[in-house]
Amino acid sequence: MTTVHELLTSSASSEHPTPQWLVDQLAREFGKFDLDPAATAANAKAPRFYAEADDGLSQPWAGRIFLNPPYGRTIGLWLAKATQVGADGHLVVALVPARSTGTRWWIEAVRAASLPPRFIPGRLVNPETGRQWTIPAAILVFGPVHGRHGTEAVRCTVCSEWFWPSYPKRSTCSDRCRKAAYRARFVPDSIPKMGQK
Repeated sequence: MTTVHELLTSSASSEHPTPQWLVDQLAREFGKFDLDPAATAANAKAPRFYAEADDGLSQPWAGRIFLNPPYGRTIGLWLAKATQVGADGHLVVALVPARSTGTRWWIEAVRAASLPPRFIPGRLVNPETGRQWTIPAAILVFGPVHGRHGTEAVRCTVCSEWFWPSYPKRSTCSDRCRKAAYRARFVPDSIPKMGQK
């Protein structure tokens, strides 16, 4: 028989594939990722990756790392490694479950993080199944962080994706969206086209 605690704290799988738009947004802010230490060949978010058979926890991590660890009992080990790699001067951007904010691994990771936790509003959508995640998520960043970085999520006024603006008045998530917003402002629909009155 399943207990209430098990229902509230378990997921059908410890794997939660990352939506590509989120990785793209983070890469625009922090630079392209070099390594994904907890991936499969089908969902890797960096040119170098470690699959489950490679045991990413025991492998070396270097450069800019995107980490979406298995959301199970070993998550504390993954974030302890992310903390250590960040302390060694590498950048680790981790997507983690945000329902566990009272656990030891969460508290220790947030204390070691370079930026405050970035809670993702709503639920992410699994890119493989199209279904919403059953748990909320957050971004934790470890290691050297250069420049300005926002901490509160807002929706892009053009594409409606979430992003963390480095300046409070910024309303678009990328150069492409900024240019689209600019064009929309200065090319009004009210200008008559050729042949119209």
